[in-house]
Amino acid sequence: MPVVHFKHFIGSRALSRAVIIGFIQVCPTILSAAEFEVVDKLRVDAYAVIQGSADVQGAGFSVGGSSFAVSYGKIGIGTAAPAALLHISSAAGAGGDLVLISTGSSDVIRMTGAGEIYAAKYYGNALQGLAAPATTDSAANKAYVDAVTDICAYGNAALSDIVSGKTADLNCDGALETGTLPIRTLDPASDTVAEGYYNATTLAAVDADLAAANIVNGVTIFGYAGTFPALPAPDIGGTWLLVPGDAALGTRDFWVQKYEAKNVGSVPTSQPSGTPWVSITQIESKLRCEALGPGYHLLAMEEAQTISRNIENNAWNWDGGSVGSGGLWRGHTDGSPDNSLEADVTGDPDDDPYVGTGNVTPSIERRGHQLSSGQYLWDWSGNVWEWVDMTCTAGAGAGYWYDSGAYIEWDDANLSDYEKVRAGPAGAYTSAQNAGRYIGCTSTGNAGLRGGCWNIAATAGVFAFALGNIPSASYTTVGFRCAR
Repeated sequence: MPVVHFKHFIGSRALSRAVIIGFIQVCPTILSAAEFEVVDKLRVDAYAVIQGSADVQGAGFSVGGSSFAVSYGKIGIGTAAPAALLHISSAAGAGGDLVLISTGSSDVIRMTGAGEIYAAKYYGNALQGLAAPATTDSAANKAYVDAVTDICAYGNAALSDIVSGKTADLNCDGALETGTLPIRTLDPASDTVAEGYYNATTLAAVDADLAAANIVNGVTIFGYAGTFPALPAPDIGGTWLLVPGDAALGTRDFWVQKYEAKNVGSVPTSQPSGTPWVSITQIESKLRCEALGPGYHLLAMEEAQTISRNIENNAWNWDGGSVGSGGLWRGHTDGSPDNSLEADVTGDPDDDPYVGTGNVTPSIERRGHQLSSGQYLWDWSGNVWEWVDMTCTAGAGAGYWYDSGAYIEWDDANLSDYEKVRAGPAGAYTSAQNAGRYIGCTSTGNAGLRGGCWNIAATAGVFAFALGNIPSASYTTVGFRCAR
């Protein structure tokens, strides 16, 4: 075939389409067939299809503002037999950059013929297994240190976060530092879990008492479902009520006498008939309750507070019909009659909560309070004061009982740090809501009284509390009740 030399244009028309069939054979629309060599420039206004191979033997090959795409196969730079999708090859020992990615005049990533990779930032574990370069190679050292620094810059660990005995280079200066996070073990004698590292274990291995047989049936603790029978009802001392425990106050379910204790053959007995056992000291009250048998005791302060808070949170106990509305029932407190009373002794022991008072609904003299269980507790407020098993330490601050010198309201600031939590209402209630009043610890060692008696009116209440009497004192206005 003849060789045709084209310069700029073929004939009088620009090539609108050139199809190169063989090596550089072109079949333009204006030629039937021809082999040609482009000496200067070949201009294709639309597009060209190369169906075979094309060699660029000049000084360069460029794509302007368009796209250059390879649908399949491999691209070789510096090699005629690329072994990967993109294979860049140079002469052995060649220096300088083989790959360079930049934005403007700034290099973002580059890789040298020695296999060194430089980047603005490193993420992940790119330096894993990379040894520090020789100290004489300042440029490589800088790149290595910069890379390490950048990795450190994206962490937030401190020595206090690293287990004691373990090391890390937190300052990216090649110096290892030892962690300070202490290694600890759980202590079965304490419920405090201090900050630190704990080896894998089980709670039961730490404290063998954490077992299903030691947990009440119906209660699950750390995955252990209790199998221990529920607290059985007392079989002595009259009628008892089961009170739900309050975790916030540190109590579990317990039994309390439904009525203030009556003296029945020197046995403290919870029954509706008869007036309360009075003129008895706190000391003797404790002994009488303990004499009922193992587990029986004078009602503890935490148990009394559990009952009072339970009553406070039950709408039935408020004369307004909802918690906080109106006031709490205050019981026999108006001095009429001027003595303590027995409870309802009719067939239904709870159908007349005003018995003996001469009052009817809606009088606040109602003597019964309802627990969340639906059961009724008698004379929790009024009738007679009741000893609780506690003594006070006079002073101010947590752990101390304020000496008020006189009855004060529960919203007094001096009671907010300790006393109100231990003996007062959870809400912002005072004697205006029939919560009762507080009179403080006049002397360390004084015993606690609660509830008020039949003739002190607004001073009495569910949260009435007095710490002005020694444990050996006795009064006709003071009784007690037992718990188990």
